[in-house]
Amino acid sequence: NQRLEQDIDAGAPQIIIDDLWELLQYHVTTYFNNETPGVPVSRHRSTRPLKTLAQRLKGKEGRLRYNLSGKRVNFSARTVISSDASLTINQVGIPMRIAENMTVPFYVTKWNIEKGKEYVKNTSYPTAVNVIGKDGLRKRVTETNREEILAALEPGSVIERQLVDDDIVLFNRQPTLHRVSIMAHRVKVLPGKTMRMNVSIAMPYNADFDGDEMNLHVPQSIESQAEARYLMQPKNIVLGAKDGRPIAFIIEDEIAGAYLLTKDDTMFDKNEAMVMLSNIGVYELPEPGRNGMYSGKSIFSLLLPKDLNFEFNSKNN
Repeated sequence: NQRLEQDIDAGAPQIIIDDLWELLQYHVTTYFNNETPGVPVSRHRSTRPLKTLAQRLKGKEGRLRYNLSGKRVNFSARTVISSDASLTINQVGIPMRIAENMTVPFYVTKWNIEKGKEYVKNTSYPTAVNVIGKDGLRKRVTETNREEILAALEPGSVIERQLVDDDIVLFNRQPTLHRVSIMAHRVKVLPGKTMRMNVSIAMPYNADFDGDEMNLHVPQSIESQAEARYLMQPKNIVLGAKDGRPIAFIIEDEIAGAYLLTKDDTMFDKNEAMVMLSNIGVYELPEPGRNGMYSGKSIFSLLLPKDLNFEFNSKNN
């Protein structure tokens, strides 16, 4: 721009002024967008294309989506998901490595101070990672200061301890398209390196287990934990907002299992019946048949409410 001004003032030939004018137009164009159709790409001396305004703003790794809409946050984890039929729909299986690295505040009162001291005393999982005194100072718990922190522990202190079973966490799969793409689950710490979930609750997340990854967030305040526990657990939002249909139901092998269980000739002895029922928290047996065996239908009936009265139209009416 300055060179063009100097040449015009100096009375340079028109052909030189035209060339400089074209060059100025080129640099202004590539300054705004270095991918303009029909315009050669402006490059560094190293021949790498210049990343100009449009390229810095747009796209998945641009300023808007990468730096503003999406940010790294504390108290979160991400890994591959897999299925686990032994978990309830309200649980999520967490690898030990994640449980050891995530922390949740434990607010010390005169009623739970002994439990708090146990976390500080523990040298292995589950242990206290940091302790925040009533003065607001955060201290990392180490072998050298463990006894000093124990002596100073008092109601009003906050212990940042590792995640343990039954802590409440938020589980999310992207893209988050509707409200049940993020729900609250209770922690179940498990061996392995994947996060586990019951297959029946995969549908609202639109999740499958061919390499999908999901995000975990650990609420830090009492209020957020209570909100997650009572408003966001699958058991509290079983009916979908769109049409009132259940968001969780039996699929795949569960349907085949229910069919096989309720066939007329499916029978179990007492030991088999007790093992099956105890696995789902039922500790009563149905009446046995004349031969002392238990039918699959009678076992299935124990899962149904005592006052169930249900009418429906079959597929063939």
